[in-house]
Amino acid sequence: MFKYLMRFIKALNANSHPGDIAHAVALGLLLALVPKGNLLWPFLFILAMFIRMNKGAFFLSFILFSFIVPFADVPVERFGNLVLSLPPLQPVFTQLYQTPFIGLTRFNNTMVAGSFTAGVLAYLPVYLLVRILLSVYRKKLQPLITNSKLYKLFTRIPLIKKITDMSGIGGMHL
Repeated sequence: MFKYLMRFIKALNANSHPGDIAHAVALGLLLALVPKGNLLWPFLFILAMFIRMNKGAFFLSFILFSFIVPFADVPVERFGNLVLSLPPLQPVFTQLYQTPFIGLTRFNNTMVAGSFTAGVLAYLPVYLLVRILLSVYRKKLQPLITNSKLYKLFTRIPLIKKITDMSGIGGMHL
């Protein structure tokens, strides 16, 4: 986890593209929402590994969202029930269920359907929010932090200095 945290901090303070970090956080939320006991989760995970994004931000957001997601189980399950009971989608769900291997995704489970649909619907707002927050952080908050006396004192600690030198974090040492 330390490695992912260092990659994330390095990406926040480097000139890495904000979209890479935003995609990573949005995909981390999507994967944290989807239950892990079906074929859909590994498929989404493998697909996510082929997408250009910041892997440190992805794994860190996935881990952090995994702690929060259980509190959303009841509304997500109700949402899944709503999605699965929509009359216009019934023929589509029937066709999907009769397709080989698609049934292994357990899309017909209210928890899987609700969490996947909620994750897909939340993707764009989370992406946009992270891009905005990252822009504000880089323009306003990062200079304040790097110029603060507390930060300069903190980076003089030998252990912290050694960690940041080994990690290769540039302008902001931590």
